[in-house]
Amino acid sequence: MPYPVTPDFNQKMQALERRVLAKAVIDYTDPFLDQSIEAVVSEEANVSYPVQVADSIAEPFAKIASLDGSCTLDGTYALAPDPDEAATHQMGWWGSQLAGAGGAFSAPYPTLTVTHERRPVHTLRVTGDSKREEWPVDFTIDLYAADDTLLRTESVTGNTQVAWSMTLPTPVLDVAKQVLTITRWSHEGRQVKILEFFTSIQETYLADDLMSFNLLEESEVSQASIPIGNISANEVSLALSNKTRKFDIDNDQSPLKNLLKVNRKVRLWIGVDIDGTVEWVPLGVFWTLDDWDSPDDELQATVTARDRLELLRKGTYQSSHVLTNVSLGALAEIVLQDAGLVPSEYHIDAALYSVIVPYAWFQPVSHREALRLIAEAGLAVVYCDREGIVRMEAFDSGGLEVAMDFATGRDYFRTRTPVRPSQVINEVIVTTQPLRPAAVPEEVYRSNEPLSVGAGQTVVVTVHYNQPPVIEAAASLESPPAGVSIVGATYYGWGAEVSIYNANGSAQQVTLVINGKPLSVMNKERAVARDEQSIIENAVLRYEFPANPLVQTPAQAQPIADTLLASAKDPRRDIEIDWRGSPALLLGDRIRVKGADYHVTANEIEWAGSLRETTTARRVI
Repeated sequence: MPYPVTPDFNQKMQALERRVLAKAVIDYTDPFLDQSIEAVVSEEANVSYPVQVADSIAEPFAKIASLDGSCTLDGTYALAPDPDEAATHQMGWWGSQLAGAGGAFSAPYPTLTVTHERRPVHTLRVTGDSKREEWPVDFTIDLYAADDTLLRTESVTGNTQVAWSMTLPTPVLDVAKQVLTITRWSHEGRQVKILEFFTSIQETYLADDLMSFNLLEESEVSQASIPIGNISANEVSLALSNKTRKFDIDNDQSPLKNLLKVNRKVRLWIGVDIDGTVEWVPLGVFWTLDDWDSPDDELQATVTARDRLELLRKGTYQSSHVLTNVSLGALAEIVLQDAGLVPSEYHIDAALYSVIVPYAWFQPVSHREALRLIAEAGLAVVYCDREGIVRMEAFDSGGLEVAMDFATGRDYFRTRTPVRPSQVINEVIVTTQPLRPAAVPEEVYRSNEPLSVGAGQTVVVTVHYNQPPVIEAAASLESPPAGVSIVGATYYGWGAEVSIYNANGSAQQVTLVINGKPLSVMNKERAVARDEQSIIENAVLRYEFPANPLVQTPAQAQPIADTLLASAKDPRRDIEIDWRGSPALLLGDRIRVKGADYHVTANEIEWAGSLRETTTARRVI
């Protein structure tokens, strides 16, 4: 389905004369990606999330109930979020001390300290709880350098605003620490509740500030002959106006000093003006690479950003256990949640929940590689949509409704239908990788030399099995000295983490042994799909599906072989359309070109005051 837009939007985009607008928003501070941002408090309630004071979200998710006697059973209060909900439920920092008469706190006063990389501070901001209508009345903000030199103190008394802010007359340079001390609250008998303190930096670029961009989004790797298991990060290149030189890395007065880093969040939109109101269509969510560039002889700065799949490439999935009779859909959820995503940030095709794997496991690999193996085994592709959602879609699961009809040459500049006979396949072989456990436990690991454990110390040993994966693993110490024991162990498919404690007053040496049942690939079977007519005409053009540890049964392998043959027995029937473009056309949408139907696999969108787009689509089979 195309992105939902109004009829007026479509009419504006199809007009012979049109003005296409663009917008980019960049978050230069993100506590969840920038590990230099740290929030420390002097006190906090049983449930409290100080890190949220630096995430640019100033509204709590609800009016949160408190045990301070202020709540009534009128249905307007909500319980505080648990840690699993903190990523999507804003609460902020809650203190523990209740304000006394007149809202005054007693020493030691509630204090919030935020440390970060050196940066100029232009604005001070403190935000209370708007849902409970509570705020700090008297407070002090101290700004410090990296060596704890006090750079500025701002004392506020008698504040009456939930969201207080102040623009400094001159920026304070090289601030590395900000300290908020609250001495009086708006209500007696309440604790502090701070939603925002760190002055995060978010900039919006419109008109003259955004000079151009080039976006490539794709659900299949370009020129790939096999349309499954593809995983590709969408990429955008931005050119921003640098006439003020704020993107120059040596500009000490720039509000972006020390903030032009990797993993800055970028959001992008295309829009049109409809009767004085701009209707915006999102183009995606991206994170910058480390290629910020601002040449001295140019008035523009450039940067490249990629979507969340690039972040998943950088993380490692190493907590893989051997799971039995698990669906590919459930396995994908485990990988995505291990990467820190919540269910609202991904979508998994329902078809993947019907594919059951007898024994599923991974060696330590990137989250992206784990998803690629799952997609390959499930006849799927992985990509990010315009809202930044990671989508794992079954092959050819595009819509049935035609989203756009390119009926005549007036609808596009040109089309290309490249024929690629070298990518024709008329025989597909998929070999299963069935795993069978050993009948009885056996030794799967032994330390090469004795491990030394210091007096009164606990050491954590990470080991890799000789023949992974292993189930029913159990660690032991061989003839250990008295007082030395295993106090904890976590077992994975590839190895284990074992904690060994020495209660003695001197160092001891031990030998660690792990026994378990290794799983071995045994009794492989082949699923074969052939097109006899093509073989007669072209001889055998064989494709052997790569060994995938998640393809273990003939019932799973044969559909893979059949689907691959159907998609590749004829020369690829892609089409490339160079046209005026519309952001409403999405990956997976069905389009019609001169009476033939295709599914969109890639869009390259260029904007430099005007819009142009190249769409690549695969013929519906």
